[in-house]
Amino acid sequence: MNQIDPAELVAAIHSLVTQLSTPRVMPADELWTAEDIAAYLKLATDTTERRVVSRPDFPAPLQPCLTGARAAKRWFAAEVITWARQNRSKLPLKRVRVKNAA
Repeated sequence: MNQIDPAELVAAIHSLVTQLSTPRVMPADELWTAEDIAAYLKLATDTTERRVVSRPDFPAPLQPCLTGARAAKRWFAAEVITWARQNRSKLPLKRVRVKNAA
């Protein structure tokens, strides 16, 4: 039988208590990047940036750091999910690559 080192056990418990006591963001309140949205919609990031988040009916972005037009934009996850459900028939389709028979 393996002996558990008491010091390691105390350190592990301390680490767990620290993790559990930190404030958590509810999943709906998370801020998503264009990459996160692309992963959720199962689209390429480029397609998501060009054909989804640029739509006038897409939720307005939040720019946590106002450093110009190129500043990273974020969207509330709940707003994106609601929008995707309301617009599911209008989302771009994933491209299917056809191999050339040469």
